[in-house]
Amino acid sequence: MGRNKSEISTDIRKLAICHWKRGSSERKIGEIVNVSKSTVHNIISKYKKTKSVKNIPRTGRPRRFTEREEMWILRKITWNPKTSAVKLTLKAQQRFNKSANSETVRNILRKCNFDAALKQTH
Repeated sequence: MGRNKSEISTDIRKLAICHWKRGSSERKIGEIVNVSKSTVHNIISKYKKTKSVKNIPRTGRPRRFTEREEMWILRKITWNPKTSAVKLTLKAQQRFNKSANSETVRNILRKCNFDAALKQTH
């Protein structure tokens, strides 16, 4: 599973590069922008390679449902725990106009520890 840490904003990265170009040390820059020295070092080394401070997009499969849609699914299963994953998938397809597999809904329920609801859906 991936990290849950948030990315450093491009504004902070630009500020760090600006201070670095002026000759400030990595430790001093870290104190100014309130990040660790190693983070400043990584920002600088990435800037040296790419001449950019932008966050590059990551690889990976795009999510089927957004977080908000997943919360809707969880709310539905909370209201009626006996709803099957197949029925919940059909409701989600009608509501969000997205095709999905019932296993996707089961994965969402597993991720949020709704094991009791899963046992009834199989």
